[in-house]
Amino acid sequence: MDQARAGALLAQERTRLEGLLAAGSSTPDPGGDLADVGDEVDNADRRNAEETGTAVDELLRNRWAALQRAEARLAAGEYGRSVQSGHPIPDERLETDPLAELTVEEASGVQRGETDPGDEGTGLKSARHPYEVLDDADITPEERLADDEDDDEPEDGPSQGIHIERDDRTLGGES
Repeated sequence: MDQARAGALLAQERTRLEGLLAAGSSTPDPGGDLADVGDEVDNADRRNAEETGTAVDELLRNRWAALQRAEARLAAGEYGRSVQSGHPIPDERLETDPLAELTVEEASGVQRGETDPGDEGTGLKSARHPYEVLDDADITPEERLADDEDDDEPEDGPSQGIHIERDDRTLGGES
């Protein structure tokens, strides 16, 4: 796919996502002032709408991040190639989904859990998304995850486990 066509597809996707993100942020609260009135069953529709809205917002944020990665690949001259294998992504797939990062076969393998979208990355790139726009370029998502995992490690020092004292006296035979 040529750079001009790829740029036009990404510009269309950016416009579409900006409209969806703007519409999502102005959605009124379905419960209004009555959100705290009633019991859990009465609020089921409101909670369902809130959870659906949260899920849609997350999907839009993920799509926006994918757009930023696609634009970075376009700028680097690597748009249209799989971020996992480097194989070309067919133009038909890119026309359908301009943010596609994997070939159809690779994406199917990831969905089935047969392959991971990429653990081979190194350096400042995110292994999962090498063109990810990072908040802090000095800390990759993998490093941030590693820092979170360190908090779960037990501290050095005496164990906080259970101490059991045994009573070795014999039962019943005292005279």
